[in-house]
Amino acid sequence: MSEEPLGDAERAELARLRDEVAELRSRTGGGRWRAVASAVLITLGCVLVPLAGVGFWAANEVSDTERYVENVTPLAGDPAVQNAAANRVTAAVMGALDVKDIVGQIAGRLPPRVGDKLEGLSGPMANGVQGFVRDKVGQVIASDTFQTVWVQANRAAHKQLVAVLSGEGSQLLKVNGGAVSLDLGPVIDRVKQKLVASGLGLAASIPELHPTIELVDSAELVTWQRWYGWLITLRWALPVLALILLALGIYVARSRRRAVAGVGIGLVVGMLVLAAALAWGRAAYLGAVARHGLDHAAAAELFDTLARFLRGGLRTVLVLGLVIAAAAFFTGPSATAVRTRTALKRGIGLAGSRLETGRFGAWLGRNATLVRAGLVALAALVFVFWDRPTGAVVLWITVVTLLLLGVVQLLARPAGPDARSGGPGTPATPL
Repeated sequence: MSEEPLGDAERAELARLRDEVAELRSRTGGGRWRAVASAVLITLGCVLVPLAGVGFWAANEVSDTERYVENVTPLAGDPAVQNAAANRVTAAVMGALDVKDIVGQIAGRLPPRVGDKLEGLSGPMANGVQGFVRDKVGQVIASDTFQTVWVQANRAAHKQLVAVLSGEGSQLLKVNGGAVSLDLGPVIDRVKQKLVASGLGLAASIPELHPTIELVDSAELVTWQRWYGWLITLRWALPVLALILLALGIYVARSRRRAVAGVGIGLVVGMLVLAAALAWGRAAYLGAVARHGLDHAAAAELFDTLARFLRGGLRTVLVLGLVIAAAAFFTGPSATAVRTRTALKRGIGLAGSRLETGRFGAWLGRNATLVRAGLVALAALVFVFWDRPTGAVVLWITVVTLLLLGVVQLLARPAGPDARSGGPGTPATPL
């Protein structure tokens, strides 16, 4: 005579008892060292994950030419950056023209009465010329020509940027006592042509100028360069080592479900720490460069643009950690998890009892575990091979996977006489 199948409450109680027995057994025979080893391994792995993310960002967003150009190209049209560049170029041009000095020289050649009056107008004339120059500089910087020059200059300067981060410096990007500056000299030639074409012949006498915008002014630049070198060197080793440590931590754990939950929580904590460090770095960067020719808004745009990928990555891993922790919790024996699973089973069972699935349902019932494992593996592969996944992508992958698992639960039928007949009253396979 066959035994009656266990009910949902009985299954939950059995799972709880098994967990208690496993915990009691783990307290003897080396269980304590396994718990300590698991905690240490998972902690180290979660510490390495943020470092791996920063290393991947440095290698792919800073060191990769196409990614770098893709990131900085929109800045050419950003009002804050355009305003900062225009102010810097205007100041350099006006310094070279020195309108007051020119007016003074002309006034000295005129009769005293006329010369004195002309010299008295030198201030308003200088202001007028400055407004005229600022207007023409703004037109150059806002033009398509500047967009092209900006892209070409950034593409050519990319290797020089990497040289700065490695401490070597360059012609366009210069390191002077801890300061990194961007040379705006190539823009001056365009401005001179525009001014001469607009009737300001004096602009033809402007010598070769190289106004700069300081991007970094930090006494800790050498330290950051050292970190950059280490992160680039270990950009592949860090993520692999982090995954190995996390996997080992789960493997040696007394309760692997709890270890998986610990991994999820650890990833969330690690990403929150990285977010705090990024916020601190942003504040430090803005404080360092805002007083050196680049206004606050422009500095913020530069930092946010270059850090966009890193921010997106930490949000993705944070959401992934939440999903992992939630999955570990809802598969556990807690009262909330049991009630949730029971409600889902009943709802799916009620809907499935009205479906005619025939032989397919019987086959699915016999292979439900394999099908579920395949769906989870497919979701993992989609996440791994998705180009630049975001937190929203993680959520959508999770939702779609849960829906597909629900469909399997809905259509599966247990092997037996009812399943072979495909009767509509056949209950769905338990989760």
